Amino acid sequence: MKIRCFATPNDLLPGDLDGAAAIVIDTLRMTSVAAAAMSNGCSGLLACATVEAAREAAKARDALLGGERNALRIDGFYFSNSPLEYTREAIGGKRLVMTTTNGTRAIAACAPARRLLLAALVNVAAVAAVCKKEDYVAIVCAGTAGAFTLEDALTAGALSICLNGDEKDDAAVAFETLWLSARDDLPRALSATRHYNRLLSLGFQPDLDFCLTPNCLSAVCERAEDGWFYRI
Repeated sequence: MKIRCFATPNDLLPGDLDGAAAIVIDTLRMTSVAAAAMSNGCSGLLACATVEAAREAAKARDALLGGERNALRIDGFYFSNSPLEYTREAIGGKRLVMTTTNGTRAIAACAPARRLLLAALVNVAAVAAVCKKEDYVAIVCAGTAGAFTLEDALTAGALSICLNGDEKDDAAVAFETLWLSARDDLPRALSATRHYNRLLSLGFQPDLDFCLTPNCLSAVCERAEDGWFYRI
């Protein structure tokens, strides 16, 4: 298996995803939300890059709207981007349309991939398990506002280790090294980072605690031919 890691979607060049199983990571918080929603019975998730597209899609498919801009709930949306809101009572048996500042845009950037999955720290081992037979895995971190984020790099490193590929680019090696140095105290490792502290200042400590709990979930969502993500 060949593994390549991309610090942000902006690092992708034409052809980088040819034949790839691409895995998008937005640890804080979109892909953690996806794992939580699927674990609690969500019947399908559609990622939209814009608020307008999300509203239209939700209306057409009788789906609930979830997402954020600048970490806060979008006016008129049923859910924000907090994974703790996506309980079985709220999302079980329902479709979900999401748009977020970073995660759903990263998903859109990975459209050319042969296969597309979502991963977060909460389900990294489960995602790795379903990709074990892939020849080429491209791990794409969402980042924040087009910039590198440590939390996504840490998750990418954990995922790369779980995949145990025999050919890794330097980014994969670097992210693995970061993960090994930080895994015993993730809050401390992230304590000086911008996005972590932004969420902390907004009162999202419970979200941070959840999103930084490795492998607390086993649900994996993958894009289907209709463009929606379903649990596999």
